[in-house]
Amino acid sequence: MTQELALRLRTVALLLAASNLLSRVLGYGRDWLISTNFGATGLTDVYQASFMLPDMLNHLLAGGALTVSLLPRMSALYAAEVQVPEGMMPARDSRGLTPGDRAFSVVFTVMLIAAAVLILLAEVFAQPLVAALFHGFTPEQIARTTYLTRIVLPAQLFFLCGGLVQATLLARQNFTAMALTPLFYNAGIIVGGLVGSQAGQIEGFSWGALVGAAVGGFAVPVWSALGKLRYRFAFHPTDREVRAFLWTALPLMVGVSLTTIDEWLGRYFGSQLAAGTISWLAMARRVMLVPIGLLGAAAGQATGAFIAKLYAEKRHDELAELLAKSVAAVVGLSLLLSAFLIAMPDAVIGILFEYGRFKQTDTLRSAAALVPLAVGIAAWGAQAVLARAFYGTGDTWRPMIATSVVTVAVLPLYQFLALHQSFVDPLVGLALAATLGMFLQVVVLVVVARERLGLHLRPLLTGIGRALAVATCAGLAAWAVDVWSEQAAFLAAGKLRYLGRLAMSGCAWAVVGLLLGAWWRMPGMPRQVQGLLRRLGRA
Repeated sequence: MTQELALRLRTVALLLAASNLLSRVLGYGRDWLISTNFGATGLTDVYQASFMLPDMLNHLLAGGALTVSLLPRMSALYAAEVQVPEGMMPARDSRGLTPGDRAFSVVFTVMLIAAAVLILLAEVFAQPLVAALFHGFTPEQIARTTYLTRIVLPAQLFFLCGGLVQATLLARQNFTAMALTPLFYNAGIIVGGLVGSQAGQIEGFSWGALVGAAVGGFAVPVWSALGKLRYRFAFHPTDREVRAFLWTALPLMVGVSLTTIDEWLGRYFGSQLAAGTISWLAMARRVMLVPIGLLGAAAGQATGAFIAKLYAEKRHDELAELLAKSVAAVVGLSLLLSAFLIAMPDAVIGILFEYGRFKQTDTLRSAAALVPLAVGIAAWGAQAVLARAFYGTGDTWRPMIATSVVTVAVLPLYQFLALHQSFVDPLVGLALAATLGMFLQVVVLVVVARERLGLHLRPLLTGIGRALAVATCAGLAAWAVDVWSEQAAFLAAGKLRYLGRLAMSGCAWAVVGLLLGAWWRMPGMPRQVQGLLRRLGRA
C-alpha cells in the first residue's frame, strides 16, 4: 500500500469519523429529548417500534446497501473514463449520457418506481403488518404504532434515491455528502421533536425524521452531485445494467444479517416483556453504537470506497494489505473503548439520559443491557469493515450467504435467552444473544475473507492479541478506580457523582491504555501518540 493511498485513507476515515461523532452527538440530543420528555414507557416503546416496518422495507429494497451495490460498477465505469486519452472526451449516447451516467439513470428510474409501489402498499396494509410484528402490544399500542409508522414510511424513498446518488459520488472519491447526510437527518428529528414535545406529542420526532430524510438523505447528495452527474428518465427494467445491479443487490435484499435484524429481534421480543424493555435496550444500543460509528462505520465506509478503486485497478496485493490493517486498527481501538463502557456502564447511561422522566431505575436497566452489548463492539466494528470490503469488490453473495446462515442459527438463542426468565434476565439475554451472534458472524466472515480477498490471519491475530491485553489492563484500572470512587465521601450525589466517577476512572483508563498501547504497539494507536510517549519515556 503506497504512502499516498494510506494518507488519503486516513484523511477520509478521519472526516467520516468526525461526521459520525457529530451525528452521534445530535443523536444523543434526540434520545435525550425523548427520554427526558417521555421516559422509558409503553409510549416510547411504541415510537421505537414504529421504525420496524420502514426498516424492513428499507432492507427489502437494499436501501441501506444500495450505495455499495452500485459502487463497484460506477467505479469501473469512471475508471474507464479516466483512461480516455488526454484531449478526448468520453463517449456519449444520443441523449448526451456517458456510460456511467446511463447506467445510473436506468438503475435509478427502475428502483424509484419499485420503491414507490412498495411504500404505497405498506401504507395501505400498515395496520395488519404492525399487528403481526408486535402481537404483545395492546390494541391501543398497535393503533398508535400504525399511525407513527405511516408517517415514517415515505422517508425510505428519499434514502433509496439518495443512496444511489451517493454511489456515483463515492466512485469519484467524493465523501462530502456521506459526511453531511446523517447530520441533517438527526437535526431534522431534533427540530421535529422540540416542536412536538411542546405539545406533549411524540409524533413530532416522526415528522422530523421524514423531513430530515428528505433533506439529508436526498437533497444533500443531489446537491453534491450537481455538475458531476447527468440523469435522464429511463424505465428499462430488463436492461443489462439493471440486471447486473439486481444480481449484486439481490443478496442484500433477501439475505439477513445480525447487523440489520438484531434491533428487529429486540423490538419483537421486547414487545412481549415488561413495558420499557424496548426503550431500555434502545438506550444501551445508542451508547454501544457510538464507538461503532466512530471506528467501524467510518473505517468501513472509507475502506470500501478505496477497495472498490483498488479492485477496479487490479491492485490485489495492496487491497489485502489495506484490509488487514483496517480490521486490526478498528478491533484494537474498539476493544479499548469496550473496556471503558464495561467498567462503569451505569455512570455512562446516567450522565447521558437520567433526566426528567428517565429515572435511576431506567438507568440501571439500560446499564444491565449495555455490558453484554459493549463486549461485542469489536465484533461489530470488524464486520463493518469486512462487509464493506466484500461489497467494494462487487461480491455480495458470499458474505450474505455466510451471515444469513449465522443469523438463522442464532435465532433459537434469542428466543431462549429472551423468554426463559429463570435462566437469565430477558433484557440481558437479548443483549447477550446479539454479542454471541456477532462474534460468530465475524469469525465466518474472516474465514471467507481469507479465501476470497487474501486476508492474512497471523499479523491480524497478533495485533488483536496485543490490543486485548492493553484493553484488559486499562479496563481493570478504570474498574478499580471506580470501585474506590463509589465509596469516596467527597463525591457529590446525583449527576455530579456520575461525572466524578467518569472523570477519575476515565483518567486511569486513558493513562494505562495510552502507555501500554504505545509500548506494545497496539493496532490503531496513532503513530504520533506512540512517538510522543516514547520520547517522554526516554526523557
